[in-house]
Amino acid sequence: MTESLAELKTTQEEQADLVRRYVDEYAALALEADRIKQRMDWLKGQFETLATGASRGLGDVYKRQTLATGALKDTKLLSISYWGSQNSRVTVTNTATVKPISLTMVKKVLGNVAGDFVKSETVDKMTEPCKRLLAMVCQGNFTEGSLEETVRAITGDGKIQATLRKKLKGRYEKDKALLEKVAGLPEQEASDWAFLAAEVINWEWLAQVLEAAGWEGTTQEAIDIIRAAVIVEEGMKVGVEAEQPEV
Repeated sequence: MTESLAELKTTQEEQADLVRRYVDEYAALALEADRIKQRMDWLKGQFETLATGASRGLGDVYKRQTLATGALKDTKLLSISYWGSQNSRVTVTNTATVKPISLTMVKKVLGNVAGDFVKSETVDKMTEPCKRLLAMVCQGNFTEGSLEETVRAITGDGKIQATLRKKLKGRYEKDKALLEKVAGLPEQEASDWAFLAAEVINWEWLAQVLEAAGWEGTTQEAIDIIRAAVIVEEGMKVGVEAEQPEV
């Protein structure tokens, strides 16, 4: 028995050490990637300066190179290439992004041929609240019920109930901490109630939206339609925080 416990402890320590090494490596790579990006942005600026002939401040060498290569400034060339060793090459290309202030004015100038040059189309774009609502429905992150019923089930203390009604917002971490502090719940119980509160709040949100929309069917019918009309691709996002090591 003692040997089994020792083996378990050793395995847990090895796992913890492995996780620490993974975190350290990931953080180091993130810092290196940031350094590489900054350097690449700087180099990109140097090539853009060379290509446009804006050589002020770069010194005589850059000035001569700009003149010698006949760069893009005051020419009709759209791109220019700079060669390194081993067939490495950087190509700088002139681009032009058109952002009209008034297409109405452009159409007026183009007159009868405006339809040949300007394409009219309507693009529907979902707002962030809409995305959250549809994702919630498709992922089933709701439970039928009401926040009022949930609060009453958590505690019979009227004062605590009033606080919970006001401060429970469906944000799991904050709601869990609130339930531990205000209602005095142990961690696991607070976690369970915070999870349920979030799902009930989502249900009430969906019901309010359907009511405002004038939906005449049942809530389940709306859910079925949304799930048939929307695809939610689930994935994982990994974030990292790291500090530059002291030199």
